[in-house]
Amino acid sequence: MENLRSLFGDPLVVAIGLYLVTLFGAIAMYVFGLQKGIEGSITFLRRVLPGKSETFYHRVDFALVSLLGSFIGLIVFTPTNAFQALAAGCGWVGALTMLLAGGTGRARQEGQNGD
Repeated sequence: MENLRSLFGDPLVVAIGLYLVTLFGAIAMYVFGLQKGIEGSITFLRRVLPGKSETFYHRVDFALVSLLGSFIGLIVFTPTNAFQALAAGCGWVGALTMLLAGGTGRARQEGQNGD
């Protein structure tokens, strides 16, 4: 039992655990963002890497938003417990998708069409 306590007290194990919780939050917000019709970085990827399949763009977008979002959330918010790590992942990706929605989201497009 003492070995288990010392393992979970190891700063590296704690940091990895916090990152994984942050990554989970980032992935969760990415999935919830898909429900709003937000394209994320797909438009950018189509310009940078033209001629690829739609599946390619969606997979790279998922990886970029989830991984970069979790790293940025971890760095910006510096969580010290699991709740803060989850909020950092959700918060950063959620804020990023809302910013993208302001430029390319369905709500803005409907507003421009007079709907």
